[in-house]
Amino acid sequence: MNLFRTILLLSICTFYTISLVAQQQFVKGLILSQSDSSIISHAHIINTTSKIGVTSNQTGAFFIQAKLEDTLVISFIGFKSLRISASNIDSKVYLTRAIHNIETYTVLPYKDFNEFREAFTKLELKDTSSFKLNTSFVLSIDELKSWGPPQSILRGQFTALAAKFNKRIKDKKNYDRLIARDKHRAFLATKFNSKLVKQATVLREEYQINSFMEYCDFTDQFIELSSHYKLVDQIINCFDEYTNLPMVNK
Repeated sequence: MNLFRTILLLSICTFYTISLVAQQQFVKGLILSQSDSSIISHAHIINTTSKIGVTSNQTGAFFIQAKLEDTLVISFIGFKSLRISASNIDSKVYLTRAIHNIETYTVLPYKDFNEFREAFTKLELKDTSSFKLNTSFVLSIDELKSWGPPQSILRGQFTALAAKFNKRIKDKKNYDRLIARDKHRAFLATKFNSKLVKQATVLREEYQINSFMEYCDFTDQFIELSSHYKLVDQIINCFDEYTNLPMVNK
């Protein structure tokens, strides 16, 4: 009798477990490089419907909960992100290499700081001081020995030299600041750009993408510190809000 109850209980538990598993649908696959079929580990797989995310393991395999009608975004640094329906996932998923285009910026034609410094020290600046020496005023050697120039003349010449020096220092600092700013903008553009928005949303027109990116208004610090997974997740959340906006605000 006890053996019968045990068998009955195990049968009920097994049936219940099978029912739970059947209610949950899962998708699995292997992520490889399109160029050489090499394994891509630690790739991000995001279910845009349920907001569930996983990463591929050391062998490139992944296992994620998803319904057949859900959409998955698969991405990895250096590769084009793949947006695909869960029903279209094969046993092997191939990612292609990505080529990022960034905005051009101008750099002065100096190969290093030493070359810039040499050119900077030889820079000829016009005298902007208001004092102009009268070249027709000539003194003999004896007169020069017995005469000292007014303090205002010396002060004026010293002020002009100091102004030139300060201007060069300021120009150097402004130059360094502009170069650092352009490099930082170029770096941010590799992380948050129209291609990433296209991969994470259904937007395709440039004017729509630009309007959406202005609406999201991610800070430079957030873009710089966020991982690719976090950026995609925030883009999806922002797009949900964006789609609910009245057309006049888009």
